[in-house]
Amino acid sequence: MMKRVLLVEDDELIAELERDFLEASNFQVEIELDGERGLKKALREIMMR
Repeated sequence: MMKRVLLVEDDELIAELERDFLEASNFQVEIELDGERGLKKALREIMMR
């Protein structure tokens, strides 16, 4: 099972570079470009566990 990462980064080019590196290291990556939305997404994930 792949480990999942929520990457919160407002610079899309940097986020894509980081995603490529993480995916090459066998992580499943989801990008959120807005900090507030990223926090909400992370909290929803925690509450679902």
